Amino acid sequence: METDSIIGPRLVIDEKKCSGNIDRMVRKARENNLLFRPHFKTHQSLAIGRWFRSRGVDSITVSSLKMAYYFARDGWKDILIGIAYNPREYELYEKLSDKCRLQVTISCPETALILAGQCRIPLEAMIKIDTGYNRTGIKWDDHASLGRTMEYLGKNQSIKIRGLMTHDGSTYALNNRQKILDRHLKSAERISVCRDTIKMKDLIISEGDTPSASLASSFEGIDELRPGNFVFYDLMQYINGSCSFENIALALICPVIDIRPASGTIVVHGGAVHFSKEKISARGKDIYGMLARLDSNGWHDPGNQIFMSSLSQEHGIINYPVTAGKVRPGDLLGVIPVHSCLTADCMRGYTLTGGERIDHMQELPQDSEYVL
Repeated sequence: METDSIIGPRLVIDEKKCSGNIDRMVRKARENNLLFRPHFKTHQSLAIGRWFRSRGVDSITVSSLKMAYYFARDGWKDILIGIAYNPREYELYEKLSDKCRLQVTISCPETALILAGQCRIPLEAMIKIDTGYNRTGIKWDDHASLGRTMEYLGKNQSIKIRGLMTHDGSTYALNNRQKILDRHLKSAERISVCRDTIKMKDLIISEGDTPSASLASSFEGIDELRPGNFVFYDLMQYINGSCSFENIALALICPVIDIRPASGTIVVHGGAVHFSKEKISARGKDIYGMLARLDSNGWHDPGNQIFMSSLSQEHGIINYPVTAGKVRPGDLLGVIPVHSCLTADCMRGYTLTGGERIDHMQELPQDSEYVL
């Protein structure tokens, strides 16, 4: 790994690991006869998007309309906008519809009614079902709201209802494989009840969380897979058993800026503005990252777990009982972030282990957000 040019926090991708993660998920989808619509919210990169395209992926999920424009400019023609539809953005949806097959997420009957009154273009709708995460979507057992949503969308012949979708993000907080698999099965059963209730067998069912997609071997009742975090993985996925350490394709390389032997800590230049303040609990404590062993080939399992214990704006505190002779200011440490999606968004760009810089959507100038 090239490190001579690193002077401050740098987010580095191991292309080999990342490509391996993509290959495994593409293969799993094909072996289970699933449509594959990966979520690009994690990487937000045209370059990484092309790695997917080279493996035959031609349909994607994004988390915002801005992101849809970003990838449409690079030739993506089949895009699901995963965030719940915002009626204030309708004109931007209409503009984008000339460039690609566009799908909108409807999460409540009230939004369905508004869209039905607005829509003047061919548009596909995915109805969001809440199978237990309690963020957005129609509750899986609220058959009346689902019926009204279907009725309202059906009033506009320009709108085609493509299917039902869920993202059960509660799997991210589970701490072992069996709990994740049990949650996956319950979520699939609940959304299948919704399809049975409305008696429309031609609707697809789409599922989209990385822990389930990574660990499950059976996808009965599921037609489409939409995971995103798997492209990099992170500490959260490692802790919950969704991946091995060697699957983690992203690390933040941070310079050491202070040594504090008396308190058993070191300080790196890498804080909340780089990692975000996402945290998880391990060993009964809140942690914000974990140290990785660096060498010329990248980062590896350190053998003993050393955690980042706190973050301020620019500083990261690592519990590392060392003397100044073992670690010096200016040394570089690799830190695995808790949540790779948020760290990537904070850092706004990547470097490959060989030193090549690749893009991230957050580098886009504000005045060109919705230019096609």
